[in-house]
Amino acid sequence: MVNYDLREKSSMNIESKKISINTPAKAVYDFVSSFNNFSRLVPSQIEGWQSTDDTCSFKVGGFMQIQLRMAEKTPYSKVVVAPDMQTASSFPFQLIVSMDEKNGSTDVVVSIKIEGNPMMLMMVKGKIKPALDSLVEQLKYFVENKN
Repeated sequence: MVNYDLREKSSMNIESKKISINTPAKAVYDFVSSFNNFSRLVPSQIEGWQSTDDTCSFKVGGFMQIQLRMAEKTPYSKVVVAPDMQTASSFPFQLIVSMDEKNGSTDVVVSIKIEGNPMMLMMVKGKIKPALDSLVEQLKYFVENKN
C-alpha cells in the first residue's frame, strides 16, 4: 500500500493536442487575451460567469467560487492564466495558451501546470487532458468562424 503525505507537493504539466487554426496568430491572441471572449468556451458546469478583459470569476458545480487573472500576455505567442492572488486556491496552477504562426496559420497548444499532493494530481489527470483537448477544439471553431 502506498502512503501519501497530504502535505507533500508535486507538480504536473498536461498538454492538449496541437491544433492548427487557419488564421494569423494575432487573431488567436486577440481572442484568448480577453476573458470576455472565454464565456463561449466554458462548459455547462460553469455558473455565474463574470469577466473583464483581465479577470474572471465563476462557480463550479454551484459551490466552488474561482477567480482568475491574466498573469502574462506575450503578443501573438503566449497567454498565461492563473488564480487571482486575492483568493486562496487549493491547488496553484497556470493555464498556458501557446501560439506559433506558420504560413498564415497558427499552431496552438493549451497546457496546464498544476501543483498539489500526488494523490490529488493522479485523480484529476485523466479529466484534465480531455478538457484541454475540448478547449483547443472550441478555440479553433470560434476563432476561425469569428463567432
